[in-house]
Amino acid sequence: MNGKLGSLAATAALALALAAVGACSKGGAEAGTEEIVQPGTSAAPAAADEPFGRYDPPIEVSTVRSVNAGVKFKDGDSYDSNVWSRDFASKLGIRLTNKWKVSDQQYPNKITVTMVSGVLPDFMTVDAQQFQVLVQAGQVADLTDIYNKYASELTKKSMNAGNGIALKAATVNGKIMSIPVGGGGQDDAQMIYIRNDWLRSVGLLPPKSMDDVYRTALAFAKNDPDRNGKNDTYGLSVDLNLWNGWSGLDGFFNGYHAYPFNPTKGSGTNLMFLKGADGKAIWADTQPEVKTALGKLQELFREGAIYPEFSVIDGIKSAELVTSGKVGMTFGAFWVPSWPINSMKKDNKDVDWGMYPLVSADGKPVLAQSTQGFPGSFLVVSRKAKHPEAVFKMMNYFMEKVYGDNRDESYHVVNAGEGLVYNVFMYSPVGGGFPDTNQNTFYAVQDAIKNNGPSKLNSTDRKAYDDVMKYRSGDLGSWQFDRMWGEGGAFDILGQYKKANRILPSAYTGSPTPTMISRGPSLRDMEAKTFTEIIMGVQKLDAFDDFAKKWQEQGGNDILAEVNASGQMQ
Repeated sequence: MNGKLGSLAATAALALALAAVGACSKGGAEAGTEEIVQPGTSAAPAAADEPFGRYDPPIEVSTVRSVNAGVKFKDGDSYDSNVWSRDFASKLGIRLTNKWKVSDQQYPNKITVTMVSGVLPDFMTVDAQQFQVLVQAGQVADLTDIYNKYASELTKKSMNAGNGIALKAATVNGKIMSIPVGGGGQDDAQMIYIRNDWLRSVGLLPPKSMDDVYRTALAFAKNDPDRNGKNDTYGLSVDLNLWNGWSGLDGFFNGYHAYPFNPTKGSGTNLMFLKGADGKAIWADTQPEVKTALGKLQELFREGAIYPEFSVIDGIKSAELVTSGKVGMTFGAFWVPSWPINSMKKDNKDVDWGMYPLVSADGKPVLAQSTQGFPGSFLVVSRKAKHPEAVFKMMNYFMEKVYGDNRDESYHVVNAGEGLVYNVFMYSPVGGGFPDTNQNTFYAVQDAIKNNGPSKLNSTDRKAYDDVMKYRSGDLGSWQFDRMWGEGGAFDILGQYKKANRILPSAYTGSPTPTMISRGPSLRDMEAKTFTEIIMGVQKLDAFDDFAKKWQEQGGNDILAEVNASGQMQ
């Protein structure tokens, strides 16, 4: 294999390889050559036979890790040794080993190679497609009984949040086959980030329409907004991912009432479906509004408002362009102030990033799409794991430290000042949460600011309040927190969307269908190639019509039939 699960052939090969591995493993067990541990039958010491019980003697548990370039470590910590791994060992008797670590860009491919090898760690995080293939191959443990016995009440509450969508997605044929990572929320809806100092430089106001967005992008590219006398700036940040929480085009499309979603580096199975006039599913990416938006992007590229090599740069590179002062506008999710633009204010106090709600192309209310209802990934446990319940023990511990009544903020986010922030919660190999935690924190902080009374805040909300006040007291390194929790910030905008019912989720809430799994990657690659080449002018805009036809012929119609027959349309 070439390391990329990007075609039908590769998907089929993976499924066949895993089926063979599963058959060999079962055969070995029957022949007495290999022990397959049945979930829930491990000989755990009596003291460990409860949600927070400690193993004595300690046990060894293995995993693998995706490394995020934006994560900073404190006091010599690393993914291998940090507060979580030390506590898991001392408090729970779980000694954790990372069998390998790779960048988040390389992680999906590395997981695929690991899956084909058949040598899985005790637990790991996979995408929706990989989850389905592993379940079909019989390589992951049934967690139903373990969940009922070992998951704490707080863990169960988090997995059932958001109308239980996340837990349903992790359930196959009535059995809990994974722990959902995320899901049930709507906080991925995008907004517009614009350099206000550049707006003032070119004599423009914040956009009120998509025509204004278009004019702003052109002005940033052509009118020397940084006043250095050079033609070296661009108007709109884009990279090869096309859809992403950073530098994505989701919000741009939404402005034209278009709602495509199929990340270039995604699984090809997390798709956006709309409900047609007849009540049946239609795929968002082939609707005529998408073509209109692509036409505008093609014009912006032709006019030099988009970096000419966007098709070969990833999010790290597009972030470098923005943070080096070469791009003045992007669409993105709530977390953009925390990365990558978090230090720009501290480094140059004149940099002034503003945040604005999405705007419409025609005056009709704009809806911001959300694909966060369905979990972005799944934590699976190998069926060979000797202690599958250990994952829930670690999850329980994480939830108590970050969300429990006696939560400890030193395990969550630590603001060391001067722009140095440690996202300690990201060090953990397991994690959970609640869809509305951040939104509720915003309202609590705003109430405390208006009433000058932070004494009633819990530790999480109090920390957010303190960080906002640090910025307002002159600590430029705390700018990102003001843009998250302050008035006019990310959760102010998201709150406006939610109150006005302006967030559009996918109409389909089920797991990936068989054809999504088998054909999704090849259809994704066709879409990424077509859309990218249309934007760059390599293909004419009418190539979109050919793409829509091919999508239907090459598996799309089967996907729609499966979705409509699922009974999971909302």
